[in-house]
Amino acid sequence: MMTLLKSTAAITILIVDDTPDNLRLLTQILESEGYCVRKALNGKMALQGVHRDPPDLILLDIRMPVMGGYEVCEQLKASTATLHIPILFISALDHMDDKAQAFAMGGQDYITKPFQDMEVLMRVKNQLLIQQQHQQLQQQNQCLEQEIAERLKAEAEVRQLALTDELTALYNRRGFFLLAGQQLKMAQRTQLPCCLLFADIDGLKQINDTFGHEVGDRVIVDAAQLLKQTFRDADIIARLGGDEFGILIPTCLEATEVFCLRLQASIDHFNQAAARSYQLAMSVGVQLCALTDDASLEHLLAQADKLMYEHKRLKGGV
Repeated sequence: MMTLLKSTAAITILIVDDTPDNLRLLTQILESEGYCVRKALNGKMALQGVHRDPPDLILLDIRMPVMGGYEVCEQLKASTATLHIPILFISALDHMDDKAQAFAMGGQDYITKPFQDMEVLMRVKNQLLIQQQHQQLQQQNQCLEQEIAERLKAEAEVRQLALTDELTALYNRRGFFLLAGQQLKMAQRTQLPCCLLFADIDGLKQINDTFGHEVGDRVIVDAAQLLKQTFRDADIIARLGGDEFGILIPTCLEATEVFCLRLQASIDHFNQAAARSYQLAMSVGVQLCALTDDASLEHLLAQADKLMYEHKRLKGGV
């Protein structure tokens, strides 16, 4: 296929005709304008040459022995590799039915024998120009599609950043209220159970005061990782701020209690796995989302927060 802005000498035209005199005459006409000309005496030779090295345009005789021009055209148009090569039929047949059939087979133009030099050159130039404009339009469309894809990707990244906590890569408070709020409304519509958890790291202030905020940030990241490992992809986990986390779980209370036990086991394993200057501990409040009312997410989160502090108080946490 012709690339954009080719010089005339770089444009290859294949002539397919079983009459040597026609090949010689057409070659002289086209070479006089600087085109690179290839020749084939029959359809089989033409197909082999096209598949080996596709030309930019084909002048194709209709009536040839063994394989006629229509059959050659049909095979070329059936392949995605040669589909867009312009084909100009050449024939002594001048009836409208013959021309109509040529166009129906996929030909771009029709030149009647005997040839007129200027007519051949103008029809060839017109088809090459149309082909070049088509390629330019394709390139512009590809560039536009790429720009749109890049813009959509950038917008998605911006939206993701706006909803994501920078330190932990969990959802931030805004992301949690957006997604958990939607999940809660759907649960109230479908009457499917869900639970809200409010989790808090015990003793983070003391860790910050003793070891510095860099270690404190590491503790927050460790807690976030344990939450992600404990809960499922379907659960909405967020860092609400500081050392506080919110988790909305679309499941029943009994299953949520299993998750809480699993979280505590993960924390115990974390503390035992390596010698650290601190021990990670978390307090959790669990609030069943009543589906019989329209309680807001803020209200349910406040209730879970109270239960979390009760849990912390019972443990003697800070």
